[in-house]
Amino acid sequence: MKRILQPVIQNIPLFLISILLMGGFDVGYQQHLFHENKPIDILTGYMEIIFMAYVICLFSYLFRKIYLKVFFYLILFILYGLSCYLLYAYSAYITPNILLLLFETNSKEVTGFFQTYLMTPAMYKSVTIIGFLLVLTIIGEIYNKRISKFASKPICTWALAVVLLLGAIGSVGVVKRYWNLSQSKTAYDAECWKSSHLFYKVMPVPNFCYSVMAIYMAGQDIYYMVDATKLTLESVEPVKSDSLNIVLVIGESFNKYHAQLYGYSLHTTPNQCDEQSRGNLYAYTHVKAPHNMTSVVLKNMFCCNNVHEGERWHDYAFFPAIFKKAGFNVWLWDNQYQTNPNMAINFTLNSIIFNKEIEHLSYTAYNDVCTTYDDGLIADFKQKKGSKLGSHNLIIFHLNGQHRPANMQYPQEKEYQLFTAQDIKNPAPYLNDESRQRIAEYANATHFNDQVIKQIMDIVRDTKAVLVYFSDHGEEVYDYRDFLGRSLLEEAEITPELIKYQIEIPFIVWVSDKWKQQNESEWQHMGEAIDREFSIDNVCHLLFRLGGINTKEYKSSRDLFSPEFVPQTKEYDMTNVL
Repeated sequence: MKRILQPVIQNIPLFLISILLMGGFDVGYQQHLFHENKPIDILTGYMEIIFMAYVICLFSYLFRKIYLKVFFYLILFILYGLSCYLLYAYSAYITPNILLLLFETNSKEVTGFFQTYLMTPAMYKSVTIIGFLLVLTIIGEIYNKRISKFASKPICTWALAVVLLLGAIGSVGVVKRYWNLSQSKTAYDAECWKSSHLFYKVMPVPNFCYSVMAIYMAGQDIYYMVDATKLTLESVEPVKSDSLNIVLVIGESFNKYHAQLYGYSLHTTPNQCDEQSRGNLYAYTHVKAPHNMTSVVLKNMFCCNNVHEGERWHDYAFFPAIFKKAGFNVWLWDNQYQTNPNMAINFTLNSIIFNKEIEHLSYTAYNDVCTTYDDGLIADFKQKKGSKLGSHNLIIFHLNGQHRPANMQYPQEKEYQLFTAQDIKNPAPYLNDESRQRIAEYANATHFNDQVIKQIMDIVRDTKAVLVYFSDHGEEVYDYRDFLGRSLLEEAEITPELIKYQIEIPFIVWVSDKWKQQNESEWQHMGEAIDREFSIDNVCHLLFRLGGINTKEYKSSRDLFSPEFVPQTKEYDMTNVL
């Protein structure tokens, strides 16, 4: 028995701290607090934690390498620290979407994150807890020999034996559970695995394992999407229309209720309003995103599936590839592109859009650098490709838009600081000077975004051109509560207010004079669709119509501008859009 106990006796601090960091306190407290599990479930959680803590001690004991012990501590502290912060900041836990946020974040966004959250109660609580556990760890390791000597006494060994017996009993279940996770075929399988063990909710390690597995499995779906795309391309016919430029502009975190174009009190979109008054722009009123996460939204938008009908993105073609096969030049300038898209786990948006086969099938060219501000992206395109456009072009811009923090999305010169806290007249009692300043900065970012859109219009203004702009999702900006940003849909209550500000999005169509003169009846039909219910996962269908592309993927019932359009009013589960 002593031989079995030795790995723990020699590493008592590691054993106890590991138990705490893997949820030893939270399993009991949180589950009891919310009455989500039976006592046997809580006991099962503890048995799993004990077994895993023993395995950690066993490895440390067998190899006797200090760096291995440091590695275990580091991983556990990071996971528990992240879990603590999510709990206190959002009442949430580690999920695939959380990891996506981390994996998709660049250095600029990291700076913004710390500016936004560093000095918050959630951070204070997290740092206090982690600091306390870290002090215990250091003290424990300093006096490890004395503690081990004390733990070698008979009464202590018997107590440890009872504890480890619980872990041994639970080991069979632990191995079986994680084996089942490893056998998941889809991200949905991983989700079912997680849902069947509610006591995992407050345990960082299984949450992390589930999240990685779900992300990995979803990443495998990319290959199904590539195959579906290749199959579709076999029947795509060459375009027969006259020269045409279609411009697709994808914004970021745009709350349409902060746009002058949609009735906001501040003049945040003067250029779009001017185009509207000239009769060259329509602003659609009832358009939604299928989710509030960029990755989730855009992979469903770039593929020809319909979320409302339960269709999965990976079973359908990547629509830019259809345009290229039909004879369009497809230009993609993405200001959220990471220069090394393979750094992140496969599930990230970049690994979909910049999958090597998708690149070959879909793009004539794409940008190789990102710029600090979105106007730099437009300037880069004009410099490199502006004079090289062919007769038929699909130009896609993916902007940083109003991504938080908004004050990092526009230059800091005085001419861009149009609005200040004093301009925010909202009488809401929860607003203070700081939050009013954040609202003003968002208004400045929206105004700058308006200038960028005008610069894009100017590229094709003298050609036969149609521009479609929408945001990937919305963003709360202290609209009805003291909150800035987006909710984690898995944990949030999906209220009408949340949908209004985080899911509803601006959607505009602008046309050049040349296009309008030759397509007056079509322009009239587009105007008749202003108040139709529409979801942007179906945007490819109206683009096919505009481009005159003949493909089996086109569905007139999903084409916003078609007389046969069917409004997207069907409810669906936004938390299960993969």
